Amino acid sequence: MVAITTYRNSLKSATKGYCFRSISDQTLGAEQLIKEIIGYNSTITEADARAVLSVLNDRMKHFVNLGFRVELPFAFIQLKARGTVERLNDGFVPGTANHRFDIVCTFKEDAAREMKSCPAWRVAGVGWTVMPKITELVGVGATGAELQSLEFKNQDILRIKGRNLGFDAAKEDQGVFFVDAAGTEVRAGRYHSVGSAITDVYIPEGLPAGTYKVKVVTSPRKKSREEFTAGTPIVVGTGGAAPGAHADPEPAQDPMGNL
Repeated sequence: MVAITTYRNSLKSATKGYCFRSISDQTLGAEQLIKEIIGYNSTITEADARAVLSVLNDRMKHFVNLGFRVELPFAFIQLKARGTVERLNDGFVPGTANHRFDIVCTFKEDAAREMKSCPAWRVAGVGWTVMPKITELVGVGATGAELQSLEFKNQDILRIKGRNLGFDAAKEDQGVFFVDAAGTEVRAGRYHSVGSAITDVYIPEGLPAGTYKVKVVTSPRKKSREEFTAGTPIVVGTGGAAPGAHADPEPAQDPMGNL
């Protein structure tokens, strides 16, 4: 669903004081897409779907790299050269100055029209006070020092930085959730500190080894539910907590004055 928030309009050319911004609060992952394909009243098997997506992925990248304008059922994808030079005869050299190739995806008119014809959307509120946002993930060592490695074991501490991160840890529909590739969510049950700008959470005991996305779910108003998923995943290994990593550090200080 498209979650729409209202922000102060900071553009110098703005004619009105506020503007709308939005995020998609759900992601259709590759595994979910495969399930949709094989469940679409067809004889396509899971192996067929995986094979087609794999070949499409490989061939599309191959031909785009060769300079083709690749047509998909709903869009065209191609490379575009960007950059500037001082003189007309100066050459284009990718990787130097501002010379680069960008990927351009142009949706077909009929596909764009259909996708915009009846969207699922909701008003999420005022952006700077409601929507949570994760800006950084780090580990926390035994001394309280931040660790840049995003590889963890059960009961290690993950520090989440951002804004509007506060939630009621006692409520099952709020908190920090670890989401695997299949979309399965595991809620964290233990927190070292919960604040609006910094939350320290323990990797759940028994969480299977693998790669996880980190999602924060808040409830800033009665019956409302807002969430944000970090773009950078973490890796959880096997075994117990790393030696010395599980010692409780001093609670992190939240710039907003909360723990």
